[in-house]
Amino acid sequence: MEIQPAKQRMIKDLKEEDQRVQITGYVVEIEEEESFLLEDGTGKIKVLREGVELSCSKDDLVNVFGELSYKEDKERILEADIIQDMKGLNFEYYKKLYEIKKQYL
Repeated sequence: MEIQPAKQRMIKDLKEEDQRVQITGYVVEIEEEESFLLEDGTGKIKVLREGVELSCSKDDLVNVFGELSYKEDKERILEADIIQDMKGLNFEYYKKLYEIKKQYL
C-alpha cells in the first residue's frame, strides 16, 4: 500500500476526498490522554494521538500530519501519525502564506 502525501489544509478547507492532511493550529482542549481539540482560526477538529509521543498542553501551537476520517455523525477526526511542536512559528504569517499558496495550487 502506497502512503499518500499529506495535503496542507486549514480546517475550513478540508474536503471529503482528503485522506492524509497536515493541519497547524493551537491545542484548545485536552479531551483525553490520547486526544485533543485543535483550532486553527477557521474551525476545530478532534485529533487522536494514540501511540504518538509528544506531550502537549493547552495553547501549544502544533503541526499534525495524519489520516482524516469521519464518525457516524459526520464529525471529522484527524488520526495523527506525526505531531510537531511549532512554538517558534509566526502563525499569522503562516496563515497569510497559506492563503497566497492556495490561490496558485
